[in-house]
Amino acid sequence: MTRFAIAAATALAMADATGTAMADPVCTGEILFQCATGEREYREQITVCMNDGHYSLNRHRLATGDPFYDIPLIADADTTWFQWSEGDVARLELGFWHTDMAEPVTLHLRLPWDDLAEEVIAEQPVDMWLQSPHWRQRVDQTVCDADTVYADPEPLWSAQVDRGPIGAFFSQDVITPQIDTVGIARVSDVPKGSEGLPVYASARPRANTPVWWMLQPMQDVDVLAREGAFIAVALPTRGIDTCTIRPEQIGHPYTGPCATGWVDGAFLKRIQ
Repeated sequence: MTRFAIAAATALAMADATGTAMADPVCTGEILFQCATGEREYREQITVCMNDGHYSLNRHRLATGDPFYDIPLIADADTTWFQWSEGDVARLELGFWHTDMAEPVTLHLRLPWDDLAEEVIAEQPVDMWLQSPHWRQRVDQTVCDADTVYADPEPLWSAQVDRGPIGAFFSQDVITPQIDTVGIARVSDVPKGSEGLPVYASARPRANTPVWWMLQPMQDVDVLAREGAFIAVALPTRGIDTCTIRPEQIGHPYTGPCATGWVDGAFLKRIQ
């Protein structure tokens, strides 16, 4: 995967309605991305840092310093959604989980890209925005002022070394398919009041456990393993049609090509 960095000043100056504010690190580790939103009256600073293989997303009012998130949103580089593509522009997606709102927050960047040289075109505006949620019809976006974006994605690549295929999310628990657990199940129902059957990042979900996706009634899903009441499933992403387990994958930790997560087995009916 191409590595790159955009040349930028060590501190990002961004103006709000009352003057100019210098962007502080606001999080530990290396600053990857930073910007100011375009709404002058309520202008915010958005900062993404990386530290020890984890990403943190911070957001606060520039005028007052008041945080938007009570606790920064955290994502594990090995398991969270990560997408990278190249063409006339380079596109990046990085997934976080908003515990209080129980929904994903996805960071999007669109970078000016020289496909022949495989590098970012310097000194051009960069599009950056937050989007949530990504599995429902209603989409909420927070858009940055393109002239304020600072981007230094070089540290991203070292954090991706141990993950599975790019463009998927993965269980935080190791999933090892077994001959007696692999099969296909159908969603028979969803929890009362829920928009779907949650696919959790862990086999022991708590209130702050990320929900990777939502399955819908009568949807079929590939089953990998079971732990207590929860079942590990494989989810097709990136244009993959099926997640059928091959014989050589039995008895070995699953690393793709499909995304993985855990669902409550009470809402699944085994059909194969």
